[in-house]
Order: sequence, then structure tokens, then C-alpha cells
Amino acid sequence: MKIIKLSFAAIAAVLLFTACGKKSADELFEEQKNGVVLVLNKFYYEVVMPGGQKLFFAGIDQNGNMQGFTTSEAEAKKNAQMLNGTGFFVSDDGKFITNRHVAVTELNTQQLRANLASIVRASLMQCAMAARQIKSKYAMLEAQKQQFMEYDFFGNIIDGDETQLRQIVAEQRRLQEMYEEVENSARYLQSANMGNIKVNTVCNIGISYDGQKVSSPSDFLVKNPCRIIKVSDKEDADLAMLQLESKKTPDGAHVFKFAGDGNKKYFNGRSSEAKVKIDQQLYMIGYNAGLMLANTQKGISVQMTSGRVTQTPDGDRVTYSIPTVQGSSGSPVIDEDGHVVAVNFAKLAGSDNFNFGIPLEKIRDFLKE
Repeated sequence: MKIIKLSFAAIAAVLLFTACGKKSADELFEEQKNGVVLVLNKFYYEVVMPGGQKLFFAGIDQNGNMQGFTTSEAEAKKNAQMLNGTGFFVSDDGKFITNRHVAVTELNTQQLRANLASIVRASLMQCAMAARQIKSKYAMLEAQKQQFMEYDFFGNIIDGDETQLRQIVAEQRRLQEMYEEVENSARYLQSANMGNIKVNTVCNIGISYDGQKVSSPSDFLVKNPCRIIKVSDKEDADLAMLQLESKKTPDGAHVFKFAGDGNKKYFNGRSSEAKVKIDQQLYMIGYNAGLMLANTQKGISVQMTSGRVTQTPDGDRVTYSIPTVQGSSGSPVIDEDGHVVAVNFAKLAGSDNFNFGIPLEKIRDFLKE
């Protein structure tokens, strides 16, 4: 009887251990993949000149030259650039975390300054062209006046179509006002202080979910539009928080928790799980290569990749061997308990063993209220 009792005790202990054991990578993936989103940012740049004139461009190429320069915002919207990244839900009200460089595209300051002189020159050329066009239209209207006037033998006006003449004079006055505005703009540009020229990024951001079919940007931007809630002002914390305009996380979508202590909304409160150690097993859930790999006949598909911590964490970044490519920026990096221990943000060029995540210390600071 003692042997039987011991056997039952052993079986119970095994069952208890199994029930309390860690989930497999497949189980974690199935549980959490619907909380990871593919982010689309369609963006262009707006230049505000000292006189209030607005110009637009699509970006700066590898050689430092401005692309898609135009005075038409409609044209800028049409030719806007697009980039993909990954985000993950951290609350029930539609808030999710991604990288700052996914949410707010940043320009190289030196390259931008080098292009500002070109912007001023191009703007002055636009002013000169506009002035010539206004003068030409004014002269044409002046010539049209003659068609609605009658003269006597000595060249004196004896009759005319007053209605038509009033319309022409009114249009000439409007052109005169436009000409004065162009002249003022040219004067502002000629005396412009480069420091008074403002450049704003105009972003249109939306997301899509694992399994959804996408065929155009509107499947992101119209169906699931988002707004930026918060962007880190720390250079070494590439983080941003965004929120669905609906302010509602989809029913059943996984809401991630960060490991350790911190803001109770976002952290699990168990500090013992927060320490990342050398050679620790980690997983990343994201959209490697964005739509290029994610888009399938069944809809977009999120991927899980695994690796290990490859260097002793230094508080500035977590280094791991999880393979990453463009599109995985902003992905959650989780431990074997499924808690987020880092946010993926960069890689060392030419290596799969030196990829970097933003550590909990910096995430905790970012999420303070």
C-alpha cells in the first residue's frame, strides 16, 4: 500500500509540474500573435517659409538631394513615401508601442540644411514665374477691355459694355493683389534666416492585423487609422506610443505586459522576471521585411523568430541573435513567460548575431506618467 501511495504522489507531482510549466514557443505565438500589428506610415515633408509660403518634398536620397520637391500639397500626397514597421498592443483602449523612427520619420539635419539654400532659390524662381504669369494675364485683360468699348473718330470713348468692363476690372484688382503677395514673398525669401524655415513631417498612419487581407494603403489608413500619442525625446530611446482612432483594441487581441516593476498599466509587477541574462532564450514576434514577406493569399502573416542574449546587458540596449530585417522595427521581444523584455529597434549591418532591443530601463522611463 505504501508503494501505491508513493506512486500516486509521484504522478500528482508530475501532473502539477506539467500544469505549472512554461508554455512552448508555439503556444506563446498562438496566444500573442493577434496582439502584434503591421504599421504603415505614408508621409511627406512640409517646408514653411518665413513669409508663410509652404513647399513640399518626399524625402532626401542617399546622395543628400531632395526628392519630389513641389509647391502642390496634392502632388506631395500623391507621391508620398511609405514605410512599414511593427507594433504591439499594451492596453485595451487601442494603444500600441512601436519605434519612433516608424511613427515619425527623421531627417538628417546636415543634409536638410544643405538643401535649404536650394529651397530658397527654387522658391524665388517660383515667385518670378508666378509674377510673369500674373503680368501676362493682366495684359490680356487690358486688351479685352478694348473689345467692349466704342470710340469716335477722334479716339474718345462714346459707349461700352459696363457689365463686362466691371468684371474685367475686378479680375485685374485680384491679380494686382496676387502680384503684391508674390512680391512680398520674394522679399521675405531674399532676407530669409535659415533658422526661421520650419520643416514638418506630415504622417498618415494606419495598421493591419494578422490574417487580414490588404491590397492598398487604404486597407491600413482608412480601415484602421491611428494617431501619435507620445514620442520619446531621448535620442537613445527609439520609442513611440500610438493609438487607434477608435480607441478600442479589437476583441480578443492579446495585450502585452512588460516584465518587472513599473507603471501598473503596462508592467506585470514581478521584478524577478525583469532581469535579462547572457544566453537567455528570447523570442520576437513581428513583420520581418514588412509587406514583402507578410502578404500572403490568406492575408498578412506575422512571424516568430528566436535567439539568445549574446552580450551581458548594459542598460543601454539588449543584444541578441534574433535575425531581424527592415519591417521588424518596433517588434516585442519576449521571454519564455511571454512578457516583453525589450523592443526591437536596430541591427549591426552584416551580422545576425548583433541585433538590438531597447531595454526595460528605458521603456519604464518612457511609460512614466
